[in-house]
Amino acid sequence: MLQRPRQEIFSSIVREMPEGVLFLDDEDVIRYCNPAAERIRKVRADKSVGRLVYTIHPAQAHPRLRELLTSLKSGVVATSNRVVKVQQCYFENTYSAVRDADGEYLGTLLISRDITEKKRLSEENLQLKNPINEDDRLVARSEKMRQLLDLVDSVAELDSTVLVTGENGTGKERVVERLHRNSLRREKPLVRINCAALPENLIESELFGHQRGSFTGATEDRQGKFVLADGGTLFLDEIAELPLISQSKLLRAIQEKMVQPIGGRREVLVDVRIVVATNRDLGAEVKAGNFRQDLFYRLNVIHFEVPPLRDRPDDIIPLAELFVELFCRQMKRPLKVLAPEVRALLQNHPLPGNVRQLKHAIERAVALGQGEVLLPTDLPADLLGQEQVEAAGLHITYNSDECLKQIMARYERETLQQALRAHQGRKAETAASLGISRKSLWEKLHRHALDAMSVTGS
Repeated sequence: MLQRPRQEIFSSIVREMPEGVLFLDDEDVIRYCNPAAERIRKVRADKSVGRLVYTIHPAQAHPRLRELLTSLKSGVVATSNRVVKVQQCYFENTYSAVRDADGEYLGTLLISRDITEKKRLSEENLQLKNPINEDDRLVARSEKMRQLLDLVDSVAELDSTVLVTGENGTGKERVVERLHRNSLRREKPLVRINCAALPENLIESELFGHQRGSFTGATEDRQGKFVLADGGTLFLDEIAELPLISQSKLLRAIQEKMVQPIGGRREVLVDVRIVVATNRDLGAEVKAGNFRQDLFYRLNVIHFEVPPLRDRPDDIIPLAELFVELFCRQMKRPLKVLAPEVRALLQNHPLPGNVRQLKHAIERAVALGQGEVLLPTDLPADLLGQEQVEAAGLHITYNSDECLKQIMARYERETLQQALRAHQGRKAETAASLGISRKSLWEKLHRHALDAMSVTGS
C-alpha cells in the first residue's frame, strides 16, 4: 500500500469533517475554510479565504468577536464556546487558540456544528421531563400584559441588558424567567441573586468569588455568581439595595466582562446577560444620590415595567383559577371552583400585594375550604373589608348561638338562592355557574329544603 504524506492525510480528514472548520492567522485573516464550513456558514471558500473574519459576521457582532479573539491571543482564555442563531438554525461555535511549542500564538481554530436538530430534540426532551410548572405561567388576558410579553419575546434573543421594574408581587421574576427561557442562552443557567439579602461585607464575594484564605472564613475557593452564570443569564433582584461601593465594582464587571475573585491574581472572562429588577424608581434614586448615574444608564438599555394587578383586572380571575388548580393538585384535593361572590370580591379589591397576595389568598382558601365551592369566608380577612362585602352583595352576620358549620350552611343556602334567582331556576345553568354537578346541586337543594321554582317566585 502506497504510504501517503501525513499532511495529505490530515488535509483529507479536515476536508471530510461534518463540522465546519476555519483557521484564522494571528491577524484574524481566514486562511482555511473546509466544505462543511461553506455549507454551515453559507460562505464560499474562494470568496472568504484571505479576508478578515469580520467580513463573514454581521456588523453588530464585530465588537464581541474582536474582544473574544483578543482574549484568546493574550491567553486570558484558551477556548470559548458560543451558540448562535442564524435564520432559524442554531450553531455551536468553538474558538480555540493555536500555539506552537514555545507558547507563541499562531492563530485561532474555529469549529462550527449545526445543532438545530439536537436543540429541537433537547427542548422536547426537557419539556417531557420538566413540564412548565403551572406556577411559572404568566397569565396575559389583559392588553397591558399581552403587550409586555410581546415585547419580552421580541428582545429575548438579544444580549442587551434589561431593567425590570414594578411593584412588589407583580411577577417581575416570572418575566425574567420567560426572557431567559426564550433566549439563545436557555441551555445555560439562570443565576439569581437577591441584592437586598446580601450582607454588605459579602457582596463582592457573592458576585465575583474568592480564593481560599483571602479573608477570615474563606476556607475554600468559591466561584462567584458571574462565573456560575457564564454563558447564561445573571439576574440581580432588588438592585437598588446594592451599596454604592458595590455598584462601582458591578459597573466595571459589566463593562469589561471580566471579574477578579477576592484574593485572585488573574481576571476571569465571563459571558453573561445582565437582567436586574427593582420596585423603586431608579431615576429618583440617582437624583437622591443613592444610585450611580453611570450604572443606571448601563442597566437601563431595555426597560420592562410590569403593571400592578389593579391595572389589569382581566387577569385577576384567570390567575385565581390557575392558583386554585395549582393548590388543589399540590394538596391532593378535589378541584374546587370560585363562588360568584368570591369572583366579585377579587374583582373589586385593589389587591395592593398584587399577584403574590392573590396567590396566598387562594392557597388559604383551598386549604381551609370545606366544600366544592370556595366561599368568601374561606378568604383571608384582609380581603373581606366591609366595602368589598357590600360590593359583592354579601350579608354575613355573626351569631354567637351558631357554630361555624351552621354559619357556613346559612351562607351556602343564601348563595344557592341567589344563584337560582340569577338563572331563573334553571338547574343546569345554576350548577354550571357554581362549578358543581346537577346531582350535587339537587343534594344541596334537598338538604336546605329549597325548591327552584319557589325561590324564583315562578
